Amino acid sequence: MSDRAVRTLQARVLEHIRVQDLWEPGQTVAVGVSGGVDSVVLMHLLHRTQRAHGGELVVMSINHALRPEAAEEVDLVASQCRLIGLRFESCVLDLDRGANLAERARLARRAALTSLGTDRVATAHHQDDQAETVLYHLLRGSGMQGLKGMTARSGVWVRPLIREPKAVLLGWAKQEGLQWTEDPSNPDSQRGELRRIMPRLDAVHGGSAGALARSARLLAREDELLSRLSDEAWERVSADGGLQRARLAQEPEALQLRLLRRLVGDKRVRADQLEAVVAGALMRSGKLDLGGGVTLHCDDGLLHVERS
Repeated sequence: MSDRAVRTLQARVLEHIRVQDLWEPGQTVAVGVSGGVDSVVLMHLLHRTQRAHGGELVVMSINHALRPEAAEEVDLVASQCRLIGLRFESCVLDLDRGANLAERARLARRAALTSLGTDRVATAHHQDDQAETVLYHLLRGSGMQGLKGMTARSGVWVRPLIREPKAVLLGWAKQEGLQWTEDPSNPDSQRGELRRIMPRLDAVHGGSAGALARSARLLAREDELLSRLSDEAWERVSADGGLQRARLAQEPEALQLRLLRRLVGDKRVRADQLEAVVAGALMRSGKLDLGGGVTLHCDDGLLHVERS
């Protein structure tokens, strides 16, 4: 991390908002702030540059009610908003500690943030988060749609810091004398494990987080092209709520997989299960159990999905 990268952070974030068209002047932008350094930096950056980017900001901090100190962290964000004159909203989630807690908490956070009804929702995901996401999907055997990671903008969701390393955000927070709380993390979680792996990857190849994030940006551009091509292929191949098997086989294999994924519509179905169809399964008739109550059938040359 260079001192210059810290000093010029504000200008780079503004340029990123403009080039990626994250929002237009006058649009409302909800900013999710946990109280950790990343989101606190995002809040202060967007506040200080508000005249330039023109977004109408509202900060939301969410209390997951899973730790005793969570309420104090929300109060810290509220006090900072009062100090700098930003509108503040808070939300308390009602979550039990059962299975899939992390995923349920993520979905609840998204629901709370979108409930504000703003034009955009800004989160503090940064380059290191992007690298961890790409590595996670790589280990799962994901295709391009997983390896492209998080995009700068996806629907109402925007990520102004996605190209910035964590070290730069931390350096800027210290330079500006900001207050934040340490983000609690579970070292035994998947994210915790990946966070420990990243420094080891740097020992093999320096700047590994930046390289992974760069690969994600390149793949995102290629994914955009393939998405357009698959839309065109869908018009050629689809019929009666399914896919015509003979016509599907005439498409390039990459498009076949995308069309099958679109037909199935369930992200839990693994690519290797669909690869069997690309390799020639279900050419005439039969069925293929994809798990999770999802079955792919071929009847009279038409592929269709049944769900139990």
